[in-house]
Amino acid sequence: MPYTGLAAPSYNKDRKRFAPAIIRRLDEVQAQILQDPHRGDRKRGALRHVWVEKFKAQNDQWLVAYIIDDKRDIVYFVAVGQHENFYRDLQRRLTQGGRVEKSLEP
Repeated sequence: MPYTGLAAPSYNKDRKRFAPAIIRRLDEVQAQILQDPHRGDRKRGALRHVWVEKFKAQNDQWLVAYIIDDKRDIVYFVAVGQHENFYRDLQRRLTQGGRVEKSLEP
């Protein structure tokens, strides 16, 4: 059974800035993640509850960060972007972050 996907407001804000070709590829990746959320790489340390899936779009590597709630079969998409400063910004977003991001931590 596929998981349900929810997105943090900051995720949706970042996503709107991308070109249509990147958004189409991101939609495909999100669908694959919802079918099998454990396919990505689980991070360690301060980001131990975060999973990251890497994908290619327009000759660049992109990353999607998400949190899995296995009890409720929900995947929370929290960040999308290119590798440069991705993990630093993700950690800041989750620790200092807004109301939604803070509530996503298990």
